[in-house]
Amino acid sequence: MATSLVAEILTSAGQLEKEEILTKLGRLTKRVNEIKLDVYELTKNQYNDFVPSLSQAEELSNRVQQLSSQMEGVSNTIEQEIKSQLNMSTGEFQTLSTQLQETNATLAIAEKLMKIDELFKSVAKATSEEEFSTAASCLLNINTLLSFPVVDGEEEINVMQNLRTEYSVLKEKFVVDLGEFWKTHVVWKIPQDKSGSLPSTLVELTLVHSGRGKAAIEEAVLAMEKTNILEKKLKLFSDRLVANLVKLLVSDDTARIELTESRGEKKLKLICKAEDKIVAPKPDVAFKKLEKLFDFLFKYLLNVPSGTVTDSKGDKEATLMERLGLLSADKVIDMIVKECLVNAIPSSKAELEKFREVVIQTEKFHSKLLSMHFLSESNQGLLDFVGNVKVLFANKKCQEIFEYARNLITSEIHNTVVISPVKPIGELPPLDPEAPALKRQKIAEKLAADVQLSENITRLPVCHISTSIQSMMSLAYETLQEAVDSSEQCAIQLFYAVRSIFELFCSAFPRYHKQSLAMLPQLAAIHHNNCFFIAHHLMTLGHQFSQKLPSPLKDGSGTFVDMVSHIRRLGTDCFLEQISIQKSQLLEYLQGAQGFSSVSEEENYLSTQKAVKQVLHQLGHLQRVWQEVLPPNIYSKAMGTLVNSVVVEIISNIVALEDISADDAKQLHGLLSEFSSSLALLFKVQDNKVNTEVQLLKNVSKWRKFKELLLMLNAGLQDIADRWVDGKGPLAAEFNSNEVKSLIRALFQNTDRRAAVLARIH
Repeated sequence: MATSLVAEILTSAGQLEKEEILTKLGRLTKRVNEIKLDVYELTKNQYNDFVPSLSQAEELSNRVQQLSSQMEGVSNTIEQEIKSQLNMSTGEFQTLSTQLQETNATLAIAEKLMKIDELFKSVAKATSEEEFSTAASCLLNINTLLSFPVVDGEEEINVMQNLRTEYSVLKEKFVVDLGEFWKTHVVWKIPQDKSGSLPSTLVELTLVHSGRGKAAIEEAVLAMEKTNILEKKLKLFSDRLVANLVKLLVSDDTARIELTESRGEKKLKLICKAEDKIVAPKPDVAFKKLEKLFDFLFKYLLNVPSGTVTDSKGDKEATLMERLGLLSADKVIDMIVKECLVNAIPSSKAELEKFREVVIQTEKFHSKLLSMHFLSESNQGLLDFVGNVKVLFANKKCQEIFEYARNLITSEIHNTVVISPVKPIGELPPLDPEAPALKRQKIAEKLAADVQLSENITRLPVCHISTSIQSMMSLAYETLQEAVDSSEQCAIQLFYAVRSIFELFCSAFPRYHKQSLAMLPQLAAIHHNNCFFIAHHLMTLGHQFSQKLPSPLKDGSGTFVDMVSHIRRLGTDCFLEQISIQKSQLLEYLQGAQGFSSVSEEENYLSTQKAVKQVLHQLGHLQRVWQEVLPPNIYSKAMGTLVNSVVVEIISNIVALEDISADDAKQLHGLLSEFSSSLALLFKVQDNKVNTEVQLLKNVSKWRKFKELLLMLNAGLQDIADRWVDGKGPLAAEFNSNEVKSLIRALFQNTDRRAAVLARIH
């Protein structure tokens, strides 16, 4: 018995002989060694050889406890009473103390092994009873015991190494068991089609409660926190929640939630109808569905403690719902805003008045999530969004304007409408009864009168413009009219949205239609008209509205005049480039005439005739696509430029000929006379009393020279001399002396008469 053993060692008088102390201490050391051997054998059998030894372990535990008590008594006696009374040498006392320390160390290891053994058993028992938090705490205690040695060299003991291995295996098994418990109690059913995307059919979330109900889930959550796997599990849950439930509820109006409850199971079903076009629900509908979802999660799963979290205020105890909010609240808010609230932003003043109800519903929903601790006090994303409704309204309106303008700019431009002085914006009905197109024209005329300009300066010539550009300009007038009736901030945004329309036109239109504008002369002409039409309206557009717009736009910044020259240049450069392309094409056709030489020969005549016909055909095509589209003066100048380049080429080729036979001259005269008559038709305008010859003389700078060439091809020497008139006649006005001499030498044989005429030309 422990008491009898202590009584044998201690005397009631407190006096012991040296030999008696050594004898008793030796007996204790022997018994400690025996227990040490028994502990080793038990530990080895249980954690190395895995021999069942429960009863043996219990008996050994009792023996260790008894011996520990005896050792404590001996230690106290030695320290308090015997030490002071011993008359022994220092060396003897040190030997005695060293032996006592070794005995205590051996006993400490034995006690540590027994504690670890008891903790292993506690883990198994707690896990089987679903007391996961207790089991996790035991594992943490085992890890602590194994991590801090009680004596030097402990880590080298074989049995301790075996215990560490056993701990690692037990911990991994415990983590797996926790995962399986969570998986069987929080069950997702997410159907997928063959492509791996989520179909619009059914999503299920089932919460299974065991015999202990939600308490078992709470235990599992705390255990996962202690074993550092909660974050990973909750992250996976959060991703599934946001992607498969929240997203559908806020983006698909057909999505609905069904809740069912059976014995031990709480089931949430989300059902969608498969439709081609998915429409987002209204905010109030989406909020009700989301509240139903979060109520379900809060009631049956997430309203349980989950350990300590750290926020801006420091460490605090948090529920699982709070942890979920830290992971996914920002994503949920962002999804609600983008998928639902953005669509509810008003785009008209009437809708703006009704949006107040959406603000109230949003505030209620925010409070609901706040009460569940899904949202933190600092998360004001929903309230900030709806609270800035005027800015949102202006932004959405500007975005819609910009998108509509972009669609107009990138649409086909060949559909046209006629504009004229009395219809400066085309055939469209006015967008605003207060500012019809005719009224705008009168305003422009009044502005011109105020600065004493001719009213023709503010008039548009009759021409064709693209219907898309007509709609774009109408959009600009409508937007500015709305800006007049809006708040200051909104008005400023709308004004600059209109500027953005024309900036977009300048940058995007030429690039988007680049190939068409280069290949199709009709579209180049329409683009020219479009640019001048826009520039014409921009000259007065800012003045019409600047005084009605907010004060920041009244200091001269509310204008579009700075854009006029650039837009005009866009149209002019494009059309000039097209004229250059056509000029190159016409001159290429003329190369088939082979310099108009030897046209009396049939083969040469046919090739020359073909070249001339190709030129006429191309000019006729341009007449068809340009004459009705372009303003009359622009058409005449453009056609005159091309005709002039053709006649200059013809003249230079014929003047360069060294020999023109009588037959060649006759053929050339007939061919070019016919060509001349055809060119005159290019300038014939219906109901135009101006003679075509006058139009040719006005727009084709070398037309007189061409006509003089025709005369020379069919004239005699004397006729040529008479038209020269000593360098003062009509022939001398178009040709220089060298050109006339060259033509005379080519047309006439070398005779005295020719020499005399040549002598007179200088």
